[in-house]
Amino acid sequence: MNSKYVKKFMSVLIIIPMIITSFSCTKSSEIPEKKITTSPNVSDDGSKIIFPEGSPGLAMIKTATINKGRVMISVFAPARVVAITSQGNNGKDKLVLFDSPDIASLYSSYMQAKANVDLTKKNLERTKDMFKNLAATGKDLNQAETDAVNARVSMAEMESRLRTSGFSPQELDQTPVGTIWLIADVLESQLNEVDKGEAVDVYFSAFPDKKFEGRAVSVGDVVDPTTRTVKVRVTMKDSHGKFLPGMFAKIDFGDPKDNVLLVPLSSVCTVEGNDYVFIETGQNEFQREKIILGPQNNSNAIVLKGIRDGDKLVTDGTMLLKGLSFKF
Repeated sequence: MNSKYVKKFMSVLIIIPMIITSFSCTKSSEIPEKKITTSPNVSDDGSKIIFPEGSPGLAMIKTATINKGRVMISVFAPARVVAITSQGNNGKDKLVLFDSPDIASLYSSYMQAKANVDLTKKNLERTKDMFKNLAATGKDLNQAETDAVNARVSMAEMESRLRTSGFSPQELDQTPVGTIWLIADVLESQLNEVDKGEAVDVYFSAFPDKKFEGRAVSVGDVVDPTTRTVKVRVTMKDSHGKFLPGMFAKIDFGDPKDNVLLVPLSSVCTVEGNDYVFIETGQNEFQREKIILGPQNNSNAIVLKGIRDGDKLVTDGTMLLKGLSFKF
């Protein structure tokens, strides 16, 4: 082949790949790759969160509209039967049975001290009369007065110890036969749900399918520094004699609440002692709101401040929004 034509053919072969390469590069630079953002936008110091369409996080979020209404919040407190009044063997005297041998001994000491007060009082009156009639000496009178004072001091000490243990001797004396006493340990935060004299529901471990009615008759004056609970005494009738000292129970101090906003606890997150919820304010848009909680049970709580009737509240996915809002 003529060398002249060979050179021309080789030149064409070299130019064609260059053209293809050049065309390919031009196409690549002219059509930029489109990027799809699925990360949520967090603004206003974490209080506002907007998810773009197609974000995986949206599948984790569910909402519900919150409306005012009448709700029943159960406020349960553990309790036990601490005393039962029953008829004595002679059919006349009243017998008080305690769940604690120490309390039983203390009550017995109180009753003896009370009897001794009556005895020394009568002896003092008799000695005074004898002294006026010169039938007793001043020493006899002084001794009678001392005995009467010591008897009152002893009874006051026993009474004080009983009251510290949650018992009122005077009320025990006045309690009719067939009454049981329960002591419930109510959390300090739930004490606002307890009203002296209110009717309460009592559930015994020994009778799980039955509900009994009792009455809160006394609210303690001291908060236990360790458990942060207050002792509340509840009484109820034991007409069938089926209850025993030491039996465990739980007492519901809850009452119906009208015109309140009830939210599930799954909607609430707590950060540094403050409670928050997230409200859906637009399409895939959520707003963090600080709230103040009222009475609550194991699954729901009343909101006193922070949300309004008709707000659309996040019920599932709260922890996801918490992490985005507070960055942890």
